[in-house]
Amino acid sequence: MKPVGYAYLNLHYDLRLPKLGVEVYQDPNAEKEQLIQYGGSKRKVIPGHLKYDDNPYSQMHAAIKNQGIRLHFFAAIYKKINVTEFTAFILDKPTSQYNRVLWFLYEWLTGQKLDIPDLKSSNYIKLFEDEFYYTLGNGQKDKRTRVINNALGTPDFCPTIRKTTEISELDKADVYKTAFAKMQRIGEQLSVDVIGRSVNYLYTKETKSSTEIEREKPNRQRMQRFLNAIKNVGLYELNKHSLINVQNQIVDEKFKAIDYRESEIYVGTTIQRFGNRDEDVHYVGAKQEHVASMMNGLFKLHENLMIDGSVPPLFHATLISFGEVYIHPFDDGNGRIHRYLIHDVMKHREPEHKFIIPISAAILKNQQKYDQVLETISVPIMAMLDYELDNSNRIVINNDIDYMYRFPDYTEHVKFVYEMMDTAISDDLLKEVCLLTVFDCLKKFINENADLPNNKIDMVLSIIIQNGGEVSKRKRQELESLLESQILNELEELATHLIEEIKNKFEIDVVAVMNEET
Repeated sequence: MKPVGYAYLNLHYDLRLPKLGVEVYQDPNAEKEQLIQYGGSKRKVIPGHLKYDDNPYSQMHAAIKNQGIRLHFFAAIYKKINVTEFTAFILDKPTSQYNRVLWFLYEWLTGQKLDIPDLKSSNYIKLFEDEFYYTLGNGQKDKRTRVINNALGTPDFCPTIRKTTEISELDKADVYKTAFAKMQRIGEQLSVDVIGRSVNYLYTKETKSSTEIEREKPNRQRMQRFLNAIKNVGLYELNKHSLINVQNQIVDEKFKAIDYRESEIYVGTTIQRFGNRDEDVHYVGAKQEHVASMMNGLFKLHENLMIDGSVPPLFHATLISFGEVYIHPFDDGNGRIHRYLIHDVMKHREPEHKFIIPISAAILKNQQKYDQVLETISVPIMAMLDYELDNSNRIVINNDIDYMYRFPDYTEHVKFVYEMMDTAISDDLLKEVCLLTVFDCLKKFINENADLPNNKIDMVLSIIIQNGGEVSKRKRQELESLLESQILNELEELATHLIEEIKNKFEIDVVAVMNEET
């Protein structure tokens, strides 16, 4: 079998790009196309009768036809291409659809014009096919090539999301409607007050969880500042100034920024072994010289998606938040800003929603899955990056693979974010609402049958709920000094009924939730 498309181009130009999840090969004896397992990856095997010339330009056609546009490949290829030969190839058939796409991509990605006259006539074609990619609904027409540029971003930063079967199902989901629908099943006991108090608790939980992901124990003042930032998402336009302001709120005084970082940065762990100290480098951020342009591209992407409005809000939030964390624009706080941005973008897109869904808490419980999705980008980058640590453990980057940072595929990231949102709704939002609903029902019963101050009511209910609806013999004497024996018995009966009802309806153990929080 011989390589076709991107597999061919990878070898021809010695790009050393990690292979795609599915590589295309041609079998001269095959009569029909088939997908085969090839170790841990897959191969799309195309039949021998299909004609692809043994030259890189025809193979570019094959690449787009079989696997769509992979921007990082073309950005790498155009750094090595023979421009004279490439120009001649385009001029041979300048109105060909694939030639026009290649022509447009070259000028868009490199900022350089080919020696080709503008097309005077021809129907406009879309750069990305809507059937296979999420695109801008209203792309920009390039009169020179007569290509409609419907890419989500710019040459500075342009991620893609492929329309796989699974992703196409997700874009119909509304996480807030899902959350409301699940809460409504509680019934008439659900109140606006319960939802409001749940939200306040979840703001605090989101703040704490986002910090714990970074394995940090910040002081109370910084936790409060981050809590305030989370509560005020969507209040300011998303730009460099507002992002630096958030960074300054959530990091230690010595790490506060007035601009993007001025040096290279990496994420790693220190390994101590037999008196030696080594650094295990997990990920290296984009080269410092490219950070400003990539962040400008990130903000332009955000603007495009806000104005266009056709990409689902949670897809939009995924693109912006993960874009920031891979670029790593600051010396500290990048991870917390990344998770803050999910909420900020969602609030920009859907300002009518009055509560957040605590995704950081869900991520904290699914750290391995979080690491796996991060590695879909970080592992290929680290495989290609030529770097070293100097005597002060500062990182030195010896090659430039900016295209790996500028043109990522975030398809897997969208799946992950939806999964974590769904988990957060079931494991955190719904649990808290159920706990408060039980608490309020029991509190109402006490208020109707006894005269106790709130602090005593809270103490009584904590004891009863933590013990599954009953009062232990050791505690009964104490509680009977506050409540009549008959009232206490009826309270136990009601508590047991409510706890069981919640368990049957939602498979939520209110007792476990209460014990976890206390």
